[in-house]
Amino acid sequence: MPQIYVYPPGDRTLEAVSDTNPFPVQVKNDADSPSYTTSKVYRTSPVEVPGIGTGAAYASGDAFGTSWEVVVPVEGTITDVVFLDLDDEGIQKDFVLFDAPFTETSDNSAFDVNDVDLLKCVGFISLTDFVDFNSNQVGRASPALSYRAAGGKLHGQIVTRGADNIAADNIPRFFLVIV
Repeated sequence: MPQIYVYPPGDRTLEAVSDTNPFPVQVKNDADSPSYTTSKVYRTSPVEVPGIGTGAAYASGDAFGTSWEVVVPVEGTITDVVFLDLDDEGIQKDFVLFDAPFTETSDNSAFDVNDVDLLKCVGFISLTDFVDFNSNQVGRASPALSYRAAGGKLHGQIVTRGADNIAADNIPRFFLVIV
C-alpha cells in the first residue's frame, strides 16, 4: 500500500502520516452533510504600509513605502492578499516577498533588489482586482503562492504600478490569508 509522507513544520525530514502525525488537511464526512475538506486557515493582522510619503506623487515601478515583515506559519500557501485602499486609488500593487531580511528600496524610488537579496525571494503577488466603495477600495489577489520561512516571518516591499498620491490620514493596510 502506498504511504503518504509530510514535512513536519520547520523540519526537512519526512515522517509518515499516521494517527499521531496527521496530514494538515482532513476530509470530513458527517452523517448529515456531504464530504468536505478542511484545513487550518491563518490570517495575519492588518499591516499599515510603513514609510508612505504622503502628498508625494509616485511613478509606476516605485517602491510604495518601505519594507515590512509579517509573522506567518513556518510554511504555508498564501491564498489571498487583501489590500485596504483608504485613499481610493485602485492602482495595481506588486507584493515582493522574501524569506529573510533584505535591503529595502527607499520609498518613492525605482524598486531595485540586488542579486544577493533576490536569492531570498519566495515570489511576488500582483494585486490588480479592486472593488470601489465610493470613498475607498478593497483590492484582492488569490495567488496560491507556497513558501517556507524558517524564522516564521515573511519580509516584503510593495511596488506600485501607477501614480499614487496618498493623503496623510489614508495610509493603506493589507493582510494575508494562509493555509
